[in-house]
Amino acid sequence: MIYLAWFLNLFLALIIAMTIRRLFSNIILKRLAYALFLSLFTTFWFLYPGSKEMAPILSIYFLDMIESESFIQMRLIRPFVLVFFLILIFDFVIFRYKSKKK
Repeated sequence: MIYLAWFLNLFLALIIAMTIRRLFSNIILKRLAYALFLSLFTTFWFLYPGSKEMAPILSIYFLDMIESESFIQMRLIRPFVLVFFLILIFDFVIFRYKSKKK
């Protein structure tokens, strides 16, 4: 059952990111918005330090903000930034490959 939830999360994140990507006409903004929203919805991390359970960072961030009122969580920002740059680099490589192929 948990695999279905993760698959659904990934599927919905891709649909949302592709929809937001179509809102922009500039190529750079398209790529940045796509990477931002896809990494925001698909990055996951441990619920709390030392835990074995994992959850999307967006839900962890909102719960931490409500419970502990701390707005900046470095343990959540680091994996988000890593996934953001990986998606962005991968997107630019695919774009470069497609443009050379034509």
